Amino acid sequence: MGREMRTLFILWVVTTMVGLSACARAPNQAQLSTGEDSEAGLLRLATDFDAHGQNEASLPLYRRAVTVSGEAPSAYRRLGDACVRAGRIDEAIDAYRAALMKAPNDAEAELGLGTALVRKGDIEAGVDSLTKAAPVIKTAVAYDRLGVAQTLAGRLPEAEASFDSAVALAPDDLDIRTNLAFAAVLGGHDEKAVATMRDVVKSPGAEIRHRRDFVVVLGMAGLAKGEKVVLSGMSNAEVRDLLTRAGAIRAMKSAKDRANAIGAIAG
Repeated sequence: MGREMRTLFILWVVTTMVGLSACARAPNQAQLSTGEDSEAGLLRLATDFDAHGQNEASLPLYRRAVTVSGEAPSAYRRLGDACVRAGRIDEAIDAYRAALMKAPNDAEAELGLGTALVRKGDIEAGVDSLTKAAPVIKTAVAYDRLGVAQTLAGRLPEAEASFDSAVALAPDDLDIRTNLAFAAVLGGHDEKAVATMRDVVKSPGAEIRHRRDFVVVLGMAGLAKGEKVVLSGMSNAEVRDLLTRAGAIRAMKSAKDRANAIGAIAG
């Protein structure tokens, strides 16, 4: 499963679609009327629409697949994923809850529900669902999403532990390691945060957004004056601006306020 969240608070989009070859053409309405009216056929055609970015057009197919499947939990879950991709968060929440009504132990549906609830702004409920899902699914993505939700809820020690679990499962993922650094600095573990970001920006895969995040972490940690910041692709003025803004966030008393404010400047 792909991850849309590139740094701590960039909202993710569930990406479970199957890739098509570059030469494939987008489906059209004629295919809808002549396509196989079975769950597999409907999902295959819906996946074609998704692969070409036609998320709204795929929704009637996912809804039809739920009916054809006899309202199977997996069909509701696929509908929920499709609704998230289309930005229909309320409908996604309803679909995931329907899946869980039929299969209470469906961890993937619980993960989807938690993801959608966080996107809606119902952070505490999202944390509850993601807390159930992550230890069952045991993927870096699941723990990463849980860590983000916990951070937004101000549960910083729990968030740091979740990101540690995610990093253990995907040690080369620079975005997850950046998320860990943010949680650590928000929780007052400045040395861990700065050390983590030093390793991130030294990686061959580091991008300009990771370097921006390094500056933010330095400003949050109050260590910028003792750190020689030489970051390619960034002007001195940009570095100073990031440090000033990060310093202002550091002065905020509420953990939740700091967590939400850092999202405005994170790369």
